[in-house]
Amino acid sequence: MLTCHDVLMPSSAPRALFAGLTTLDVIQQVERLPGANEKVVALDFAVAAGGPATNAAVAFAHLGGSPTLHTRLPDHPLSGIIRADLAGCGVELADAGGADGAPVTASILVTRGTGERAVVSPSASATRADRHEVAPPALDGVRAVLVDGYHPEIAIPLARAARASAIPVLMDAGSLKPHTELVARECDLVIASTDLSAPGGSSDPADVFAWLASLGVQRAVITRGERPLLWHVLGGGGEVAVEPVDAVDTLGAGDFFHGSLAFRIASLGLDDARLAEDLAWSARAVAPALASFGTREWLSS
Repeated sequence: MLTCHDVLMPSSAPRALFAGLTTLDVIQQVERLPGANEKVVALDFAVAAGGPATNAAVAFAHLGGSPTLHTRLPDHPLSGIIRADLAGCGVELADAGGADGAPVTASILVTRGTGERAVVSPSASATRADRHEVAPPALDGVRAVLVDGYHPEIAIPLARAARASAIPVLMDAGSLKPHTELVARECDLVIASTDLSAPGGSSDPADVFAWLASLGVQRAVITRGERPLLWHVLGGGGEVAVEPVDAVDTLGAGDFFHGSLAFRIASLGLDDARLAEDLAWSARAVAPALASFGTREWLSS
């Protein structure tokens, strides 16, 4: 089996920019989810920075890359926990400012035995489209950009600037948001989940691929948990098998896969002929994340 160091990579750490939501994740492992008016004892717990682009940046750093995260963090004591965690993971923070109150906080219950997670989070506060566009950070040396669909006022100008500089732009399109189409139009590769449906409600992969193609997206991937990945490019497509893993915790698994794929593309470039190989490599590289509780324990494996 290939590991993340079994392929030729640049001698220097590849750089990438990640843009999107940053949360404070409070994660608790339980035997089962509680019912109404019921208390259960947590078997384990963890606290870490979270969010799709944030977790992707953490995986990128873990694989040997140099990531910068462009996000909004308020001036709040809880933001200090987030900043410290990101610094410890090797993620540089580029704060766009403008956030008020406390950071978005996610309460997450992970069921032991299945690894399934239940999440409660006010993340809709990061999907507002009424903010002024934010100028992107400098792109010198950046070899890939990943946006997660939150903070469109950050994602859209960054994606445009990156593409104008011939830097590939990836999008984590986990679910349909009011501005998903606007962001997707600016991206070279959209990575969707089974939660993403085309306008009108169809989540059939053929319909999702067709909708993305109608937006001008030339490359798209659909992740389906333990089932094979689906991919589509102009003139072709296929499946990529996912190696089975005894899942302890599925939280962040997709985010880490996106970060791994960003690392692969930042290292070797975006190549349609190699996309299936890149997807397989990226899935293997972060498989250990599924085998441990929380979103940080796997980093020491």
